[in-house]
Amino acid sequence: MKHYLKLILIPILFALFIVASCENENPSTSVEEDISNTGAKQSSSILSFDESSVTSLNQIFASIPYGKMLQQHIQYAVGFGKNAEANYQRSLSQLRDEPKIAEALFILYQKIPADSYLYRTMIVETLKESKTDVALDFLQEIATIKIPRDLHPENPEIDTRLDEIVIRITAVEGIGALALAKNPRAEELLKKLINHEELSVRQMAVRYYLQSPFGDLKEKKETLYAIISKNEHWYITEKSTDIREVKHPDMPEKFKLNSSDSKNSPKIK
Repeated sequence: MKHYLKLILIPILFALFIVASCENENPSTSVEEDISNTGAKQSSSILSFDESSVTSLNQIFASIPYGKMLQQHIQYAVGFGKNAEANYQRSLSQLRDEPKIAEALFILYQKIPADSYLYRTMIVETLKESKTDVALDFLQEIATIKIPRDLHPENPEIDTRLDEIVIRITAVEGIGALALAKNPRAEELLKKLINHEELSVRQMAVRYYLQSPFGDLKEKKETLYAIISKNEHWYITEKSTDIREVKHPDMPEKFKLNSSDSKNSPKIK
């Protein structure tokens, strides 16, 4: 099974709850030590993050400002191990101290191959976590790029359209975070994204728009009821579900894989 499920869950789970931080017992742990716990393979797939995919992109990272820092940070972001969270947070703090990091991340995003979905998701996640107003235009551009069709409709294990949707949702989360931090322009951009082509992106934009500290909540809802189709009024809410309160379903002994159907958008609870 390829990593498409991980791609879908990473940014959505980040938006729903806060992951408990691991203790930083040994901050000097190397990137290689943590990455060794990811189960890297000898061959690369377009949805994987392994030794061969890291090596193949070395030249791209070397060609941009902060390239080495960003490559190491993305490795920390997907790493596992007892020091993984501490390493990630430390790296994120270092990136935030760099005044031009948002520009560098966007340059990197544009250079990374389109089929490197996990890399692209992690780049946008880092852009989101930079929490800088400079990132706003970059996040908006990424969020509004038209979502391409599924490139492998014959493969039930992969839906590249969903991978693209995850990237757009992550960008909207970044805009939403800036709106929550009282950036009025970020809220204006959220209002524009309410008309996005993709349901799950519209949902995320509405959720953050209602949570932002500007204006009256009741008036905002009335405005949304007027411009959003009645069959979508169910997601006009500022509340989100705590994943920890959701009852786990009974899992079947065997799973049946059906052909991917990109017509149905994932719904954000």
